[in-house]
Amino acid sequence: MKTILKVTLMFAFVAFVNTLFAVGNLKVNIIPLSAEKAVVAISSLTDANLKISVTDDMGRLVYYKETTEPGDNYRKVYNFSDLEDGKYNLSVVSDNLTTERQFEIGNKTIAVGEEKTMLEPFFTYEDGYLKFSYLNFNKENVSLYFFDKNDLVYSKKIGRDFNVNSALNLSKLREGNYVAIIAAGGKEYRYPIDIR
Repeated sequence: MKTILKVTLMFAFVAFVNTLFAVGNLKVNIIPLSAEKAVVAISSLTDANLKISVTDDMGRLVYYKETTEPGDNYRKVYNFSDLEDGKYNLSVVSDNLTTERQFEIGNKTIAVGEEKTMLEPFFTYEDGYLKFSYLNFNKENVSLYFFDKNDLVYSKKIGRDFNVNSALNLSKLREGNYVAIIAAGGKEYRYPIDIR
């Protein structure tokens, strides 16, 4: 039992350290120039392609762009004159990091909200154990769901802890295809598991 605990703690520590180095890699700024235009400035410490999207407050996609060449800096003036007054979310994905900024158009201004960064959880399945680690930077409610096809097999409310590390013993499950899901802040992160 001590060996399993030591391995789990070592796994948690390594995932935690790697994540801390990655989190500062993606910064997103929206700098209003006028009531209709703003500079979107994105900086990244990695040379990864960027996926940039804007959604309205109903979650409908109003803009999407994927950079074709990796780069560490992106700057572009966006014209928001075609958007109706309301709240929007600018999301930038680079590798396993997502940074979001909400902004609101109204009263002939563009108001920009706080930056919010999310890092995809780390999953691994070996020797009958599903291990996962998640850094909950935004202190949102985190839940774990485990499905056998479409049937919920297990669920657990994890809470708002910053550092989530856990393992599930799956050694007694029959062969088949399963999916583990970590849900946090309106996002779901899926990990398929093939047990043979």
